[in-house]
Amino acid sequence: MKPLIIRGKDLKENDYGHTKVIDVLNSPDFPNFSIAKVRKVGDDIKLGFDTESDVAYYVLEGKGNCVIDGESYVIEKGDLVFLPRGTKYKNLKGLTLLAIASPRVDRSKRVYLE
Repeated sequence: MKPLIIRGKDLKENDYGHTKVIDVLNSPDFPNFSIAKVRKVGDDIKLGFDTESDVAYYVLEGKGNCVIDGESYVIEKGDLVFLPRGTKYKNLKGLTLLAIASPRVDRSKRVYLE
């Protein structure tokens, strides 16, 4: 494998309604992990879980609520939330997160409960 530089100016933001995602690195060439910038801009955030990936969220900006297995936590810039696969969670409006998943995230493997 060779070194790689990914230019932020070349990345586009995907619109998933109340969640905006820039996939910084999500490629079959890197099956062991993925990295995304996630912006929570609305209140319609669904509780769910990842069936295959462990996910770490580092809060880049903002302050908001994170619900993990039915308990609500206030998280803010500089905090890290680690969610093993199968953990029921949702991140709420007002947060910009750096998401690192292992193995690489496959959105079709996410299960929504509400």
